[in-house]
Amino acid sequence: MKPLLLICGPTACHKSETALRLGERWGGEILSVDSVAVYRGMDIGSAKPNLSERQRVPHHLIDIVDPDDTSFSVAAFQQVADTALADLARRKVQPILVGGSGLYCDAVLEDMGYALPVDAALRKRLEAEYDADPQAFFTQMSMDDRPSGQKLHPNDKKRVVRAREVFLLSGRPFSSFNREYLAAQRHDRYPAVRVGLAMPRKKLYDAIDRRVDRMMAEGLLDEVKGLQAKGYSRQLPAMQAIGYAQLLAYLEREVPLEKAVEDIKRATRQFAKRQLTWFRRDERIRWFDCEDYEEAYREIERYVKETVLHE
Repeated sequence: MKPLLLICGPTACHKSETALRLGERWGGEILSVDSVAVYRGMDIGSAKPNLSERQRVPHHLIDIVDPDDTSFSVAAFQQVADTALADLARRKVQPILVGGSGLYCDAVLEDMGYALPVDAALRKRLEAEYDADPQAFFTQMSMDDRPSGQKLHPNDKKRVVRAREVFLLSGRPFSSFNREYLAAQRHDRYPAVRVGLAMPRKKLYDAIDRRVDRMMAEGLLDEVKGLQAKGYSRQLPAMQAIGYAQLLAYLEREVPLEKAVEDIKRATRQFAKRQLTWFRRDERIRWFDCEDYEEAYREIERYVKETVLHE
């Protein structure tokens, strides 16, 4: 199997453009590693590749689940990714992973296992208990799992419920699995070359602001209205994604539109900081400064030729 090429880093750092150009250059195909792009109908807010981009280079792992499918998990993503990679290996095509969802990147590349217990009926019951009294639910979860209680926000329904579910099914705090998670990162599932893209903070934040303005101009508000009209609840994990949650707050008359847009920009900047923190811990990533993107791309292309293609 050809080594996987991972293009990672914070949002708005030319990851998609880099993957497209490399894919065109060497006939590769792109696997999106994005926790929002997997959802159908969530196109603009996830910066999903448009039709012309998909025609330039084939894409995988986008539009694979509906926003109201709460059973979809990192483990499910891992399985879908494995199927796509097996197909590329059979056809001898270069896989290019691109995205900023660190956990999804690890799901593909690392031997994480994802053996944590799951019980759909219990989760449904726990979600109902959370909805009835979020603070009481969070307090109980924190008593059983103090590290998770210190780390999670009471409003983070998905993770708070998951922490309680794991404790009830395994008898172990959710946080206790972290040591196994970190140890698993030492075992690769696939050979890979890791490329990280970044830029100075001021330029990154300016790029994020322009990106949000562009999404609004492209119709992000109408996209959110359409999802709302289809009956997708604001409480769904998918609908809590950046951009969607803030515009739903506007549509429900909680904030003016100007504030909702500024909230999107602020949340995206915070997310970019978390992305950098996640990826910086991996010493195998070769980082490229994209302040001058064309120069950075030439360096990336040379690096890929040497390490992936061995030319």
